[in-house]
Amino acid sequence: MKPKMKYFPLGFLFACLPFLTIALPGCPAARSKPLAQPEIVKLQGTYTHPASGMTFPARIGDFERSAVLRKDTQGDHVSARYDLISLAVSVSVAVDIYPAPHFDTAGLPPEMVAAARENLSQREFEFRRRETMSSHPGTVLIQEGEVSLPQKDNPYLGRMAVFEYEDMFARQLQPLRSQLYLFCFAGNDWIIKYQFTYPRNADAMYEIENFMMNLPWTLKQPKPPGSR
Repeated sequence: MKPKMKYFPLGFLFACLPFLTIALPGCPAARSKPLAQPEIVKLQGTYTHPASGMTFPARIGDFERSAVLRKDTQGDHVSARYDLISLAVSVSVAVDIYPAPHFDTAGLPPEMVAAARENLSQREFEFRRRETMSSHPGTVLIQEGEVSLPQKDNPYLGRMAVFEYEDMFARQLQPLRSQLYLFCFAGNDWIIKYQFTYPRNADAMYEIENFMMNLPWTLKQPKPPGSR
């Protein structure tokens, strides 16, 4: 059964127009200035992102962490890189966590908050999709849609896109496949992005699902309204 569409009175939407005008241009990078070049975080063992509490172990199954990069001045945006190299398949993945767009929800009905978040999530997904396609000339988008995080205790809904292009991988130029997974407003305050890359003729879905299943979200619980 399809869910019923919710409609808002025209006057109500006009009353909320100033809010939407402020909220929708929101951008995660607005909170902290991006670095011209990402900086390598020197560490050993498990890394915990201070702002969110998200942890990135040195190993996740057969994947080994190769680097943690800080992408902004405050360290709100970090990217953990992992690699799997085996006789069966080679896969690289970047897991980014950064702030979700912020907007004031005080006094707004839940329906409007949900609508604004959905709009912002779609805008962020479109931005990341364009980012991937512009980074690799000749990229072809072959699939996109909704996706559920493969964790039984946290089946969070997000968006995914699959791309194909040719680039350097494992020290050789070859056809590649890249899978983008984006989860917005994780823990209310964060965006978590996975980007897996592997040779186009390989079947890496088992490895991808296992990685996502074995990297738990250890996000801090959001503070109650009015707390400090």
